Amino acid sequence: MRAPVAALYRAYLACRQPSACGKIRFSGVSGYDVYNPTAPFADNGRWLIAARVEPRNSERSQVHFFHWPGGEEARLLAELPVFDLQDPFVCRIADRTVLGGVEVEFSPDDSVLRWRTRFLVGPSVADLQPLSQGPWGMKDIRLVELADQRILVFTRPQGQPGGRGTIGWMIIDSLAELNPQNIVRATLLEQVDENDWCGVNEAHLLADGRIGVLAHVARFDAQQNRHYYAASFVFDPGSGSCSPIKIITCRDDFLPGASKRDDLHDVVFPGGLYGMPGAEVRLFCGTSDCEVQWRSLPAPF
Repeated sequence: MRAPVAALYRAYLACRQPSACGKIRFSGVSGYDVYNPTAPFADNGRWLIAARVEPRNSERSQVHFFHWPGGEEARLLAELPVFDLQDPFVCRIADRTVLGGVEVEFSPDDSVLRWRTRFLVGPSVADLQPLSQGPWGMKDIRLVELADQRILVFTRPQGQPGGRGTIGWMIIDSLAELNPQNIVRATLLEQVDENDWCGVNEAHLLADGRIGVLAHVARFDAQQNRHYYAASFVFDPGSGSCSPIKIITCRDDFLPGASKRDDLHDVVFPGGLYGMPGAEVRLFCGTSDCEVQWRSLPAPF
């Protein structure tokens, strides 16, 4: 059943609880905003964060890698590759690292023409090589390896079908089947109102074989300001069913900060969960398209 995001937000406000939060400071990229990160992930014996890096007045971004020693600071690793992508995500498939991000084509006046998701794969971040891409017009494609080593793919078409953004799913046997022709065949989940939108940000294989999904839900208000919230649900790949999507945090749960534009102030873009599995985790997010913040919360699955 489709739910209006405004109603999901009201339900969240009725039960929200305060918790610890903080900002991550990124060194080595002075003069640039860093936001929409991955959660910290292990790579060759150290913890890294991949994040979107760009000027305040532009969407021409790059994905850089930072060493995160566990506190409030992360340091640019200049020796690691840089990719002309937005909104990175990382997962492990068949004991290899898969990095994805949004490739954007711009017009001469810097306006966005079109976008798609690109994937790279390798034994480590330093050795990533091109793997595949999604269809033009689709962001928020995410992968998770199932207990039987098949791969669950979450998609997010827009337009017809998909409206402003609808989550889809499909299962493939290997990364060799990850291509635009297969991705567009995904089955869609009816989760939010057709005037709103949602997408998957990260997926975790749970002990019982189901998938814990970190997502976002979003809406416009009457003034066309964007409102993004972090959300979660549990998906059963055997039946194709899922629990109701719910909001788990909003922008007011984090510290005040700058915004890329006035219409983006109330934006939380969840990057990933650090500490899974566990009773309490840290959620790493981009806030207001400008900064990286974290918040402690009970494991949402």
